[in-house]
Amino acid sequence: MANLKALRQKVKNITDYSPELAQFNDQLDELLNDAYYCIWTMKRWNFSTELSTMRLHTDITTSTDTENSSGANITATVTKGERQVVLSHDIDRLHDMDVWEGQPMEIDNMEYTINKLVNMKTILLDRPFEGTSSATNKGWKIKKRWYDLPENCLELLYLGHRDYPYVSVSGSQNPYGKSTAILPRREEDLDLRVDYTQSYAEAYITSPTQHIAPAEQLTISEVGSPTGEFQSNKYYEFAWAFVKDGKVGALSEPTIYKVTENNKTLKLVFTGWDDLEISADTYNNKDQEPTQWEGYRKVVCWNKNFDQNTGERKGLPCWLYVVNGTSTTSGTRNDPDYLRPIVVTDINSFVNIVKLNQLDNGSPRYIEIDGNHQQIRPYPRPVGYDFEVPQKKVGDTIEVYHDYVREMVMRFMVKPKDLLLSTDVPQMPYEFHQLIVYKALEDIYLKLGQQGLAATYEKKYMKEINNLAKRYVDKIDQRVVRGRFHMAYGRPTYDGTTLRRLS
Repeated sequence: MANLKALRQKVKNITDYSPELAQFNDQLDELLNDAYYCIWTMKRWNFSTELSTMRLHTDITTSTDTENSSGANITATVTKGERQVVLSHDIDRLHDMDVWEGQPMEIDNMEYTINKLVNMKTILLDRPFEGTSSATNKGWKIKKRWYDLPENCLELLYLGHRDYPYVSVSGSQNPYGKSTAILPRREEDLDLRVDYTQSYAEAYITSPTQHIAPAEQLTISEVGSPTGEFQSNKYYEFAWAFVKDGKVGALSEPTIYKVTENNKTLKLVFTGWDDLEISADTYNNKDQEPTQWEGYRKVVCWNKNFDQNTGERKGLPCWLYVVNGTSTTSGTRNDPDYLRPIVVTDINSFVNIVKLNQLDNGSPRYIEIDGNHQQIRPYPRPVGYDFEVPQKKVGDTIEVYHDYVREMVMRFMVKPKDLLLSTDVPQMPYEFHQLIVYKALEDIYLKLGQQGLAATYEKKYMKEINNLAKRYVDKIDQRVVRGRFHMAYGRPTYDGTTLRRLS
């Protein structure tokens, strides 16, 4: 396989220029990544798509079905002029905050937005309750209206209910299969009701991109309590990002810190755009508008591509999440909680990193994004579900939390992973890795003003692009339709279970 190191060396060999300078290698890596991204996004390659599922959630209501284990109606209490809603029972489904924060909640026929879930029964709205009086035992409903596309999604290509029968044997046709993409302007022309519900989604509406603002720099210091594992004269590079409604924002400017004493814990303090420590007011801030930072949690990343002895980068930064790093199962990494990224609550302005294994080389990699997140609104919202999600692991115990979902199959064009480490390999067929080199060389020679050499490598590049397209771009080589006509019930009937070739 041609990894980043090999691609870099090929360019050096061809140009006959290979200074061992970190700055030169970084610039070369940037050119190679630019070339890689250009090739990746040029066409809808077979290898650039991913198949996944999207889980659609039914509404949460007062009903006595499966919302809680008590068997009693779930009532809501809210006071006029306050934002806090207190439910009479814990609702299992609210355990997954990322699913429900940012979604609408209807109380007494008036709609609000969930700014924050304090716990599985306490909710903070985006504004004070505007009812004519305090509400107890009033009707309420939590709706899942917006769904995030994966962070690595460049373009949604398909969304549908693949396992739902499109046509019955009797000939009646159901509209549920591939969902139709509808642009916002067209959705407005059609005047599609946002709260229209049905068993299955027939379409989806693209929504304005949600932006999570970038964070400011960390302030780092050492503390002796609790006793940590960080040793003197070692360097570390950290950055952090906001998390809102389960979506991660852009990284802050990095901070490099040199440890001065042995056995220390690193204290990372989050500061905002006003250079003040970030912390929301206490949870009972219920009689005011939301504070600036309410609902904004934080995650921390560390640079794996970094020399801890010299304090210098080894190449382009490779950001991995700082993880829990603790395990009660024989001290191994087998515990699923071990590599779980640390998420700092909105009321905390700092986080302590105690153990070295919290900087684990196997922790999830931060996907380089600009804080913009794509969302869609399935139409209609589903009222039925395919299966129950029975349990989730929390810490060292199994706690059962129920949710009820309807799954849709999703295929999308993925964003390629940046080539950051020397061992990183392009996610494209090996025989065409040379394309990245040709494109990088074209850009290099254009930058140097050597038009002839630039044209030479452009020609090589386009030739290989055409060869790549012949092999890895989808082509319809025959026409196939689903079903055939036959006689049933005394009339022609369409059977949607078979395939018939037309050409």
